[in-house]
Amino acid sequence: RLEIAGFREIEMSARELHEAAFQATLRYLFAFIVTASLLTLGLCVAFARLVYHQSQQRQKADQQDYTRSLIEASVDALVTTDGRGVMTDVNEQMQTLTGCSRGELVGTPFRDHFTEPERAQAGIDLVLRANRVTNYGLTARAKDGATTAVSYNATTFYDRAGKLLGVFAAARDVTERDQLDAVLRQRNLELQAATQLADQANLAKSDFLSSMSHE
Repeated sequence: RLEIAGFREIEMSARELHEAAFQATLRYLFAFIVTASLLTLGLCVAFARLVYHQSQQRQKADQQDYTRSLIEASVDALVTTDGRGVMTDVNEQMQTLTGCSRGELVGTPFRDHFTEPERAQAGIDLVLRANRVTNYGLTARAKDGATTAVSYNATTFYDRAGKLLGVFAAARDVTERDQLDAVLRQRNLELQAATQLADQANLAKSDFLSSMSHE
């Protein structure tokens, strides 16, 4: 009987040890599963954030490319300057107008590319005071000495905080318009001269008829 009781105690102890080991194994597996799930969730969140960030960057890059394409498609020469009148960006048309590359233009004073530098700088100063200028006449001077009559429209621009960033200006080639204006002025002068001659002829005719009637 003592032996049987001893075997039963040993059997119970073995069962308890087995049960304890089983419970420990379950706790370990549960902790492992929870930890793995949290790690997986963390990786998913990190991956989602990365994808979103890359998507935002692509959208921003696409928007910048779209804006740049609109600027380059403009028929006007476009330029931005800082508050001192130093050019910070130009489009392709401005490069054509001056015969200089973007690298040669950016960082140089706006005034240096016109036949009347003082008037060009005065235009920038006027924009900074009045916030905008329209139909401001200037004559651009290219690197090879060629000149082009242009009409400038310009305005100031700011960042989101309202801080002044500089001046945005658009120049349109008005050479043909000026030539047409010159032709029209010449035609008007010729018309005025012809009218004066006709008036003089009519006056002479009237004087002649008047003198004939007296005779």
